[in-house]
Amino acid sequence: MSVATQLKRLAVLTSAVAVVLGGVAVAPASADVIEIPVSYKVTGSTTVKKTGSAMTLGPGSLKGNLIIDDQTGSVGLSADLALPPAQANISLVAGLFRIKATVKVVPLGPSTGTLADGTLTAHAKSNMEISDIYFGILSEPTIPLPTLPGACKTKTPIEMDLVAPNIDITSPTITLSSTYTIPDFTNCFLADIALGALVSGPGNTISLDLTSDVS
Repeated sequence: MSVATQLKRLAVLTSAVAVVLGGVAVAPASADVIEIPVSYKVTGSTTVKKTGSAMTLGPGSLKGNLIIDDQTGSVGLSADLALPPAQANISLVAGLFRIKATVKVVPLGPSTGTLADGTLTAHAKSNMEISDIYFGILSEPTIPLPTLPGACKTKTPIEMDLVAPNIDITSPTITLSSTYTIPDFTNCFLADIALGALVSGPGNTISLDLTSDVS
C-alpha cells in the first residue's frame, strides 16, 4: 500500500473519530484536496563547520497540515516551525578564546515540502539573529560585545532543504537532516567581522527530530 493511500485512509479515520468526539473534523480544502493536521515537538542540534561547535536546538514545535491531492495521490506539507533561542558556545585555540551568544532562528513563512516514495523533503527559510555576545581570554566569556536586540542577523536568509528518507508514518519520531550555508552578518558592530570569520560559510549541518505530540 502506498504512503498516499495510507494517508488518505488515515484522513478518513481521523474525520470519523472527530465527528464521534464532537471535535473539528478534517475538512477537504476542495473536492480533490484533503488536509490532515499534524503537530510535532521538535528537538535537535546543529554544528558549525568552521569551529566544529555544536548547538542544541529546541524543544520547539512544528504545526500545520499534510495536504493530499486525492486525484494524483501527491502529498505536500505546509507547517509553521517555532524554535526557542539557543546558546552557542565556541572555544578557539585550545580554549584560549571563548565566546558565547544567544542564537534565534526566525522563520520567514511556513515550511513547505513533499512526501514522495517514502522520503519527506521540507524547505525552510529563516533569518538567524545573534544577541548577548560575550568573550573571554583564558576565562569564562564575560566581556560583552555590543549588539541591539533583533539587529544583528544574517544579511540574507538561510535556506535549508531538510530530508527524511524511508520514513515510517506510524513511527513516533521522524528525523530530518540537512547541510546548509550561513550567510554573512550585518548590524553586529564589532562582531560583524568575528561572526563572518567564525560562523559564516557552507557545510554546516543540522538534524531535527520530530516527535508527534498527539496522544
